[in-house]
Amino acid sequence: MKLKLHTQPEVPLEAESITPDVLNKLKPKEVEKVKLFHGNREVNLGDFFNVSKSKLDLLEVEGDMFKIKYIGANMSSGEILINGNIGPHLGSAMTGGFIKVNGDAGDWIAPEMSGGRIHITGNGGHCIASAYRGASTGVSGGEIIIEGNVKNELGHGMSNATIIVGGMCGDFTGVNLNSGTILTFGEMGIRTGAGMKRGTIICMDNLEILPTFSYDCLYSPIYLKLFFRYIRDKTKIKFDEKFIDGKFHRWSGDAIEMNRGELLVFSA
Repeated sequence: MKLKLHTQPEVPLEAESITPDVLNKLKPKEVEKVKLFHGNREVNLGDFFNVSKSKLDLLEVEGDMFKIKYIGANMSSGEILINGNIGPHLGSAMTGGFIKVNGDAGDWIAPEMSGGRIHITGNGGHCIASAYRGASTGVSGGEIIIEGNVKNELGHGMSNATIIVGGMCGDFTGVNLNSGTILTFGEMGIRTGAGMKRGTIICMDNLEILPTFSYDCLYSPIYLKLFFRYIRDKTKIKFDEKFIDGKFHRWSGDAIEMNRGELLVFSA
């Protein structure tokens, strides 16, 4: 199925129904009648999108959709290809499948995600893969790749997931991290890893180390060689080959959580 935005919503459009789990079972005329919420008003999908058969074996969505929320929500299988910018809550609570975004993404991408993959070729907003306010756990599985820059609170409260960022990160990356891996190639903001319990944060650029982290050693992790090769094969992120065989400073922290997490900082 292919959806092409023809009318820009005046207020945020909540589009939980735009997911393979719902639309792959329907014919184009039926898809046009699928319900969305334009603000607090119920509307038909066809009021904003042209619907046609796709030449590809996936769900295509096209247009500048920065005001459209919740695409791919609760997705369990299949694939979505988004050509254009996308709004908040992409892939909310998804458990499987693959979402590719050829553009930028808004805030709160993949909250409560437990499986599947999201690949964003542009920049990301605030609170990607983060726990909702008051929750102790954010995403609990899956993989997220952002080839550009991201803003604050990446991976807040994350567990058992993998995040790769090709550009810079804002403040509080990996704050209260429970487990999993965050790898970034650009400069990072302040308070990286604050309150982290376990997990790994890897940085190839400047990083301010909190005083509650203690220095361990300088070494070359074998698994990172495989990780970098995976990034080179699966993304368009450009990085220096010296990282593959490079050495990293290892810091343990956060001390307030018994020093079981680690920061790996590339040794230039």
